[in-house]
Amino acid sequence: MRKIYFWMISVFIIIGLCTMFTIESIAHLAKSVSNEQIVKQWPSHPRLLFAKEDEKAVKKQVADNALAKKLYQRLLEEADSLLAMPVQEYVLHQGYIQDMLTVSREQVYRTITLSMAYRMTNDKRYLKKCEVELINVCRFPNWNPVHYLDVAEMTTAVAIGYDWLYADLAKETRQLLVTAIKEKALNLAVQEYENGTSGSWSRRETNWNVVCNTGMVMGALAIAESEPQLAHHIVEKAVTFIPNYLKHFAPDGVCFEGPAYWGYSNSYLSVLLSVLRSNFGQYFGLSDLPGVRQTVTYYLDTTSPAGKIFNFANSSSTYPEINPVYFFFSKQFNQPEAAVAYRNILDNVLKESVLPRRHSVFFFLALAWFDSSIPTSLRPDKTLRVYKGINDIAVFKTDSTKPNSIYLIAKGGDPDAAHQQMDVGTFIVESDGVRWSDDLGSDSYDLPGFWDGKPNGRRWNYFKNSNLSHNTLSIDGKIQYAKGNGKIVDYNDRSDQPYFVIDMTSAYEGQARSVLRTFKHLNNQKISIKDEIELEESSRQVIWNMISSAAIACKGDVAILTKNGKQLRITAKGPQGITFQIKEIPAAIDLKEYAIQGYQLLQVVASGTQNIVLEVELESLPVTSFR
Repeated sequence: MRKIYFWMISVFIIIGLCTMFTIESIAHLAKSVSNEQIVKQWPSHPRLLFAKEDEKAVKKQVADNALAKKLYQRLLEEADSLLAMPVQEYVLHQGYIQDMLTVSREQVYRTITLSMAYRMTNDKRYLKKCEVELINVCRFPNWNPVHYLDVAEMTTAVAIGYDWLYADLAKETRQLLVTAIKEKALNLAVQEYENGTSGSWSRRETNWNVVCNTGMVMGALAIAESEPQLAHHIVEKAVTFIPNYLKHFAPDGVCFEGPAYWGYSNSYLSVLLSVLRSNFGQYFGLSDLPGVRQTVTYYLDTTSPAGKIFNFANSSSTYPEINPVYFFFSKQFNQPEAAVAYRNILDNVLKESVLPRRHSVFFFLALAWFDSSIPTSLRPDKTLRVYKGINDIAVFKTDSTKPNSIYLIAKGGDPDAAHQQMDVGTFIVESDGVRWSDDLGSDSYDLPGFWDGKPNGRRWNYFKNSNLSHNTLSIDGKIQYAKGNGKIVDYNDRSDQPYFVIDMTSAYEGQARSVLRTFKHLNNQKISIKDEIELEESSRQVIWNMISSAAIACKGDVAILTKNGKQLRITAKGPQGITFQIKEIPAAIDLKEYAIQGYQLLQVVASGTQNIVLEVELESLPVTSFR
């Protein structure tokens, strides 16, 4: 059993046995640990993510659990395929910034896959190949510190290899790895911790913070016997600065950067929490920051019955994350529903002949962290669930076992926050597994001005980034105000017809005095969206917009969408004479923009008065016929 440090527990008690830590108390806790205390004893190798004593339990899971056995077999298949792969070259990607992130990420995957295969089988082929891989990357001239994500992920790869294979690596290999981790990562981190500004990776309020700081902690803990003072310093600083990012999970666990970065940041967060617990017996209060423990629950609750995610912000894929963060949260925070969901995801992924490239570099940690638990009780079923944060999100989740059940998820938003788009008020609607309204996801990061998100910034000239491509409103065809936002200001989740209201007024600064959008669940097949707009001038037009890949037929104030033998009827109610119209996707303004094919814009234009009330009903139909 791991040694639990009495001194750490004592400090923990002194700080306070509370369930909620402040950022200040976390920093105080980190600084209160003296160097003399931290260097006394370290757990033996391997001490990162997958301890030696855990191997027996994993092998039993493989013997007893059919899914674990499939995962183990795929591990060996992947490890065998890597045996013939040449080592990676030091190559910088020439994009909006020079990076070698794909090389670093591939190395994390190779290291985990090969070293875990060795630990499970004792097959020396995997050991030798992994050692060659580690030697290769440690002889790189650097790990590209100008783009520190590259350094962080490569450090993670080398740290895992060093720790997991420690007893069997050649002495000279171990020394090479220690030197590389120090010189190519940790020494640079010390400088950044001392001299970095609020925008540096160490203190940033985006995913860079948790990824980079975690990478440094991994490197520091891997070589802690060799550099105990350095290890202490790195852990202290990382734990102090990581709350700069985690504070944005408050209060309900929403990742404001979108689902793609939810997976990225939480994979590294789970790695960080795992190594803190195994080396120090606690999480330094990080898991008790508001929203952190709830984040997997949020993610699961906002996944549609068809198993698709709401791909807002710079997120393109509608597939759920395939990384073992679910298993970590399930085991550590008693969330067995997350384990059930992830086992279903794994089962589907392992049916594919080739692992999808969207899989996480930590994929095979799922074997080390495998969780076969099931819930002993179910949470109360609610039609409406609301999640507050920088991006307020609400979801109507009806009984999907009944035919034609409708599902809707909508968001407020903050366009000028990291990775965001002008999508205040947008929504996704599904029924019977068909996604009727879409989000086009991210465009190329290499587009000129892609990161210029200030009002009138070049970012908003690209169709995918503006409200003109989202399921929301525009006034006179103009874009939303980048510094505006949308917040859920009212909701009722107890009514027979639950509803929520998004105040979008600030997103239309200079265009409207008030913009409120109300979503109401009318019944299992029907939802209404009601927009109440007070314009700055009565001469302006309000355009209701929805983008869809379905076939669309319009007849006055009714539109019928058809896809995969299913239908959705949309009915508009508002100023006299309103009708649906179909508009083609506008042409790209830059050849680097990703192509948009197979989509149309369904619109309603309302005008003629300063105060406009426009209500649209969406109803899932039981038959394929236009009426």
